[in-house]
Amino acid sequence: MPQPPRSSLARPDAPPGALQWILVIVFLDMMGLGLLVPVIPLIVHEFRSDALTIGWLSLAYAAAQFVTTPLLGAWSDRHGRRGVLLLSFLGSAGAYFAFGWAPALWVLFAGRIVDGLTGANVGMSQAYLADITEPGQRSRALALSGVALGAGFIVGPLLGIGLSTYGPHVPAFAAGGLALGSTLLAWWRLPESLPLGTRATPAAVRQLNPFAPLLTALGRASLRPLLVATFLANFAMAALRSHFAFFAIAVLAFSQADANRVMAFLGVMMVVAQGGLVRRAVHRWGDHGTLVVGLVLSAIGFAGLSVAASPSMLYVMVAVTAVGVGLGTPTMTALVSHRSGAIEQGGMLGAAQAAASLAQVIGPVWAGFIFDRAGPAFPFSTGAALVVAALLVVTLNRPRESRS
Repeated sequence: MPQPPRSSLARPDAPPGALQWILVIVFLDMMGLGLLVPVIPLIVHEFRSDALTIGWLSLAYAAAQFVTTPLLGAWSDRHGRRGVLLLSFLGSAGAYFAFGWAPALWVLFAGRIVDGLTGANVGMSQAYLADITEPGQRSRALALSGVALGAGFIVGPLLGIGLSTYGPHVPAFAAGGLALGSTLLAWWRLPESLPLGTRATPAAVRQLNPFAPLLTALGRASLRPLLVATFLANFAMAALRSHFAFFAIAVLAFSQADANRVMAFLGVMMVVAQGGLVRRAVHRWGDHGTLVVGLVLSAIGFAGLSVAASPSMLYVMVAVTAVGVGLGTPTMTALVSHRSGAIEQGGMLGAAQAAASLAQVIGPVWAGFIFDRAGPAFPFSTGAALVVAALLVVTLNRPRESRS
């Protein structure tokens, strides 16, 4: 009997169609987030008007995610990815509906905490991709995942421009509906990716400590620089994610529709970077070299954003930053994956996500504090310095292998 056709990226024993469906689901998941993010400041402004409140909301999400993501990763190494993916998408749906309802500020915090506790969407999607793709094709598969992420950030904000005319809560309800759709689609179309014979042994009691997987990964010389760089780069990115709308409104008098358009443009540039540039860059420079280029561009972009005085300059610097992140993110993840064992992909990728989450615990609060106290540009100028530090960590710990 002839076998169903599979993508050349997928392993021969991968479930038919799994690669395509996980990318569709990632797209829908990010489309929902793209709907929500631009209206968060408007919803929060109904209760508080300072930038620091946005930082505390981001901290609530990231702190909860930091506690549970490594544990969910280790759980998935033992019991499979599918159940964790379903839980993650369902948690996002509940959080988005909480923003749509939002009778009080505490509801927003509760929604962010629930979303964080179940927030393994990205890390588990990456682990699923790692399970079903050939090791040599992992960077390409993760770049395709980045394309799906970027496409979601194109369509979500653009759709939000129209929906926002009915009020900021409508996009939040729409995002919740998309998250529910992702849950149902994952339940219907995604089989388990981790065969029984390749699953990890039961977790030790020490793994109940959320710091344990991260500490284990930090104990490995090959992974430590990547995790430190992940922390520094994500600390910087926290400013862009949590306070960009505040910055654009305060410095350039952007409207909500203007902010949505910039978010969509960011998605376009992410698609350009991860849809075509990553493959060519990895072929030329390898994963490590491409990561270095991505960090250089990210540092330039953050520094440029800190001095942007016109919409045209803002768009240029957003483009540079997006290309940098688009090159750096999949190659950073691919390097972590390559340096992890076959039965610990979820745990090690979860540890990398924990490093990112820990940065996002601190980063938004710092960004909100320095925004209110020193000025709108300072979250980006300090972000540039942090990305330069990440670049130094990566370049000073260049691996022996030339193409990894």
